[in-house]
Amino acid sequence: MTTESDPKKDVIYLDIEDDITAIIDKVKSSKSSIIALVPPKRVGVLQSTVSLQLLQRAAKSSSKRLVLITSNQPLMSLAGAAQIPVAKNLQSKPEVITTISNTGTEEVINGSDLSIGELNKTVASIESDEKKPKTPESLAAAVAARNKPKKGIAVPSFDTFRKKLFIGIGIGILFLLFLIWAIFFAGKATVSITANTNIANVDKTLQLRPDGKLDAKQGVVKPQVKEIKKAATTNFTPTGKKDVGEKASGTIRFSNSSRSSVEVPAGTVLASSSGNEYATDSSVTVPAATLSFDCQPANLCPGSASSAVTAVKSGANSNGATGTASGAPDGLSASFTSPTSGGTDKTVTVVSQADVDKAKDQLKEQKVDAVKAELRKEFDEGVVIINESYTVSPGEPTSSPGVDQEATTAKLTAETTYRLVGVSRSDLKRVFDAETKSQIAGEKEQKIYESGDKDVRFSQFESTESGFSVKAQATAQIGPNINEDQLSQQLVGKRAGEIQQEIEAIQGVEDVETTFSPFWVTKAPDQSEKIVIKFKLKND
Repeated sequence: MTTESDPKKDVIYLDIEDDITAIIDKVKSSKSSIIALVPPKRVGVLQSTVSLQLLQRAAKSSSKRLVLITSNQPLMSLAGAAQIPVAKNLQSKPEVITTISNTGTEEVINGSDLSIGELNKTVASIESDEKKPKTPESLAAAVAARNKPKKGIAVPSFDTFRKKLFIGIGIGILFLLFLIWAIFFAGKATVSITANTNIANVDKTLQLRPDGKLDAKQGVVKPQVKEIKKAATTNFTPTGKKDVGEKASGTIRFSNSSRSSVEVPAGTVLASSSGNEYATDSSVTVPAATLSFDCQPANLCPGSASSAVTAVKSGANSNGATGTASGAPDGLSASFTSPTSGGTDKTVTVVSQADVDKAKDQLKEQKVDAVKAELRKEFDEGVVIINESYTVSPGEPTSSPGVDQEATTAKLTAETTYRLVGVSRSDLKRVFDAETKSQIAGEKEQKIYESGDKDVRFSQFESTESGFSVKAQATAQIGPNINEDQLSQQLVGKRAGEIQQEIEAIQGVEDVETTFSPFWVTKAPDQSEKIVIKFKLKND
């Protein structure tokens, strides 16, 4: 316990361990006429009216005025009962609390709640004790004895009673609401009807026209087309072969024995005695023969001219050609002036057209499943996807290196278009229902239970001028014509046996099962919308 003092006011800070004797001694020993007591958060010994009255009596006997500094509501109430002024802080104006609120704790005995007789006894006891010689030990024992809770004077809490009252009323209201809900709103009935049905096979060719409108009778449906374009690349190994060896070359001399000149065109092919072929590099004119007594026979001197030749095929096999060569134009003879030479053998691997075509097929197969799954995600749940419509269309591919170019590895690149087609399930049901109704035309007692759209099978998908066409096959189910709305109105308020008897009288009904909920409901609700009709189909 600490104190702060000035000539007029003394501030005493109490500790939780301080007893009433120590506090009284501190008050009496203070030299100030006004004493501010600052209790701890846990008020300790000051939590009883008797302790506060003892403290107030000691202060008055010493001609001192007490002020209690606290914002604790129970302590403020007790201080008010002891006529001790209270302030929320040291700067606030003190005042005596006149309205005493219930503290809610039975350990605190509020002296103002005691009977006058009990209060007088307590005060008399305090006065009697004050006349006796006081020691710290005797005062503490007296206060402890008076602070001990007495079973006979426990005051009931009105707040606790009020809370219990409100809780009880709330529980009652909830129970009443539950009874109203259970009796008037909770009841439901589910009637499961097992109906004998017949199968109607649907076989229809659908015309899928992107710009068209639904025509159920004609089978015209507007499709949904999803496309994805991806740049596809595949590597391949060239397998083509190309001879790039050098060709042999040489010179041939033409001899003309005729009386007119002869022109030998460029590219004229001549053959050696070994069968190798050679072509003239340029055209040459062989002059006509001339008369001369120096030439034999017939005094004719043949005209001659030479031309460079190159082997038609490359390779060393064309080297060493000599002698005469066949194939010269009429009237001319030809012979090699010297052995041919320069031919070499060399073969390299090149990109062939067959390699490119094979790589195209690889592009079509590339990532087919992955892209197909990606396309399927583009469709809504209400769309039936035609798997047979999936197409992969590669664009014009580009080979690097190009065809007939030497390479050991090559790459083919093309922008590929992936396409998948679907149709609206509701449109498909309308087409199937129209087809099935045409089969049961005139049978008023029959209706369609299953259109067949859930197990439709597609085939023969192909492109047309107006879009696409596909053959659709399905199995519809037809059975007794039962109007669900009318039937639910007829079953209002009926028990399970009555419901079964009424429905089984309908032709084509195999069995009836009725369930009520919740468990205490024994008949169908009075509202038809709370009666659910379900059908179980049984094929004959």
